[in-house]
Amino acid sequence: MNRKTSLIIGVFLLVIAICFIGYAVNHPEAAFPWSNRVTFMLYGMYIWLIFKFLLDIPILQKIRKMPSKGSLLRAAIFLSLAVIFFIVEISGEKVDIYTIIRGFVVIGGMDVAIEYFSIWMKQKKWMR
Repeated sequence: MNRKTSLIIGVFLLVIAICFIGYAVNHPEAAFPWSNRVTFMLYGMYIWLIFKFLLDIPILQKIRKMPSKGSLLRAAIFLSLAVIFFIVEISGEKVDIYTIIRGFVVIGGMDVAIEYFSIWMKQKKWMR
């Protein structure tokens, strides 16, 4: 994905988030049909998407001169990190602000693991 497309998607996601916050502040009686735990996890995942499209793709990948090397070990580490944080969240009793952070880590770990795994597969010429 090129930088311009990524920035357009990121700005669009940011505008949607601002509109949602504006609506939520003015309508406190509105609620989602699921628990706060699911809602906070979704917030964390949405924050990861905004981070990915606004910072990682256009800015951080330009700073990194060398393309990252695919590593099956790194993919397994990030995937296990995502699974551990997901299990911690599901088994927890309390829903708090850290639920958003755990959602961020879960989706981020899965995204990075998939990225490393796909680069590793391309290096092994399993994918074209």
